Amino acid sequence: MLLLATITFLSCDEAERILDELTEFNITQDLTREFNVSISEEGPETLNDEVTFDLASINQIQDDLDLISHVVINSLTFEIDNFTGDSEATLSAASMTFGETSISLDNINLEESDIEDTEYPIGDPTQLNAIADELQEATQITVTFSGTVDNTPVSFDVKLVLNSTISGDVL
Repeated sequence: MLLLATITFLSCDEAERILDELTEFNITQDLTREFNVSISEEGPETLNDEVTFDLASINQIQDDLDLISHVVINSLTFEIDNFTGDSEATLSAASMTFGETSISLDNINLEESDIEDTEYPIGDPTQLNAIADELQEATQITVTFSGTVDNTPVSFDVKLVLNSTISGDVL
């Protein structure tokens, strides 16, 4: 009798585990946004631009946004692309602000960065967790990119990639 009860108990636990696996979702995906910078004035110029990351842009979870239970940012990177301008043009005093979390960026020679296809990881674990928490709560987050560019005029793109894992349970 005890053996039968144990088998029944284990079977219920196994059934619950299988049901959990069938109703949970874990999606890992890159969210990519781009800042298009074009400065036509000469001299040092300040830039300030915004983009928004929105979890609703992920097809697999569009209908399940209210079921999201956890967001993890696996990596956050940017790179400079399509640079045209003076080879000495530098981005300085730059930052990216994700909602309430601001991340300072090192000075960057724009032409070198583009030629070398340098990918810059940004954010420490505390900052990434704060961004993930805000993204989980609101399902979208606005990113403000600001800084100063010298030796202008210039144009370039800043490709920003947020790799995240989004989890939830449909039951």
